[in-house]
Amino acid sequence: MSPSSKRTLLLVGSLVAMITAASGVSLSVHYKPYGVPDVLRAEYEKKIADIKEREFIFQNADKLNEAIAYLPTNTHDFGIMDPHGTASHQFEIHNKGSAPLALKMGTTTCKCTAGKLGSSLLQPGEQTTIELTWNTGYKVDKYEQSAFLFTNDPTLPEIELKVKGEIKGELISPEKITFPQTNVAETTHTRFVICSQAWTNFEVENIECEAEDFAWYAEPIGQNDPRLADKHSAHAVEIHVFTTPLEKGRFSGNMELRVRSQDGTKTVVRTVAYSAKTRSPISFYSRDIHFQDGLDIGTLTNNKSHQFNLVVRTNGDTSRKIEVLDVEPKIINATLTPLKTPGNFRLSLKIPLNSPTTIFNMAEKHGYVQVGDPADKNQFSNWFPIHGAVVELSK
Repeated sequence: MSPSSKRTLLLVGSLVAMITAASGVSLSVHYKPYGVPDVLRAEYEKKIADIKEREFIFQNADKLNEAIAYLPTNTHDFGIMDPHGTASHQFEIHNKGSAPLALKMGTTTCKCTAGKLGSSLLQPGEQTTIELTWNTGYKVDKYEQSAFLFTNDPTLPEIELKVKGEIKGELISPEKITFPQTNVAETTHTRFVICSQAWTNFEVENIECEAEDFAWYAEPIGQNDPRLADKHSAHAVEIHVFTTPLEKGRFSGNMELRVRSQDGTKTVVRTVAYSAKTRSPISFYSRDIHFQDGLDIGTLTNNKSHQFNLVVRTNGDTSRKIEVLDVEPKIINATLTPLKTPGNFRLSLKIPLNSPTTIFNMAEKHGYVQVGDPADKNQFSNWFPIHGAVVELSK
């Protein structure tokens, strides 16, 4: 009887035994596998069936007279490697079956990976090695490559062997940095670390950046710096960068680093993105004001006057002369009074008695108050919306 016929009979026999054992059960409940979507059910069930079949063959290897390929592991991690380096690893493969195991090298995922088979035929109980040689070439960062081995094992006709690792970086730098929030015309400063896993020394030649009043300097840091943990650094420096924004709001851009290797033969260019934000030069404070919606005064009657008070604070230059630049609707009287603390003011909004009916509580029509330096309205001013209505009582 052929091996395949034996395997079929054993599988059928096992199935009959399982059916017989379950014949006394009147109700069978089947649950979907947890976490497996319906579109992947067929693939999932096939993998489960393959695993069960392989376990069955392992348990009945002496009866089936078939080759069984066994690998302790099919993946090897080379760890950190030098650029343009070469490394090899030998995978073990055993014949756990009762028939000869035929082996043949297949393809690899790239030309930089080569496979070498120790023996193409293993008798039962024998083992051999498959050596994979990997050349890092010009790869950067992490890598993973595979080679394929073909066998006559009916349950494992193709075996994927993987090698992976990480190439030492000539220069490692952050992709993006953020400056601390600052006031207009005030310098903001941040710092970041760059390092090399391949060079024991390097020089930061220049940093180009279009940020206003940009400046920088670099200084070396020790290898015990906690920011270098798990970086495998051979040399590192901390770069300090400064900018003095002259406009309010958010700003961003790129800085270009030029770094020269220790022997002067190679210059590496890295781009680091940056972003920052300047505070509004003037801020408004009140328990009734919302940072987005502004001041909601509700619906007021005109049979009496109404007053609302806020605190206005200048950020940065407290010597600025500020005043109310504009107000809508015009029925609101806005006055600004200096407080004891420099740069702090009281803003009083008054709606007089017998004011005409005025509606300003719609999205397309609302009120506002603008405060700022009349000599520098574009850069040193701020405003907030006012929502509400003044109505005349019926007599």
